[in-house]
Amino acid sequence: MKIQRYKKLYPLLLLLIIGFVCQSCLTSRCKRPQIVGYIYDSISRKPIENCKVGENLTNVNGYFQLKELRYSQLTFVGYEAPPLIVNEVISKEGYDKKHIELFNPFGGGIRKGSIHNADTIFLKRTPILSIEK
Repeated sequence: MKIQRYKKLYPLLLLLIIGFVCQSCLTSRCKRPQIVGYIYDSISRKPIENCKVGENLTNVNGYFQLKELRYSQLTFVGYEAPPLIVNEVISKEGYDKKHIELFNPFGGGIRKGSIHNADTIFLKRTPILSIEK
């Protein structure tokens, strides 16, 4: 009689265990940390306003801030965090393009709120070519 009572609890217990295991396997991964820094002209050493850095523009002081991007991934015990590869373009008309490049073999596992300080980036002016006839 007691065994039959416990047989009814097995599906419920199994469902609870599966639910707990699946919920704990959903992990937040970093696609791009928050990136902050300044963009300056390499010759005049003055800040460059409205320079495109990733999806944002610099302000009057040349300051930019790219938001952190995250995604969720279903993982299992023993899985390593994927590598973090970031390549953000810096462009402004009249200047050579540059890139902010980050690589971390286990970077996808960095915690939420991480900040990468790109410090000061200097852009060179594009030479103006004159065509003489």
